[in-house]
Amino acid sequence: MLMNNALFRTSQQRRARAVYDSVASRRPVVGILCAEMVALAVFALAAAAFIGLRAWFALPN
Repeated sequence: MLMNNALFRTSQQRRARAVYDSVASRRPVVGILCAEMVALAVFALAAAAFIGLRAWFALPN
């Protein structure tokens, strides 16, 4: 029985495909984590701006 070259996979190719498929299936989770990190960065910048404005307004003329 002859194997078609398009269907034949080495063990390394099968492992690479398994790793890629596991990463691809987790892609929505990665997007959610990125969105959370962006929201946290925006919140941190807003807090820093608020603290900076309070300090600036507290300075004497």
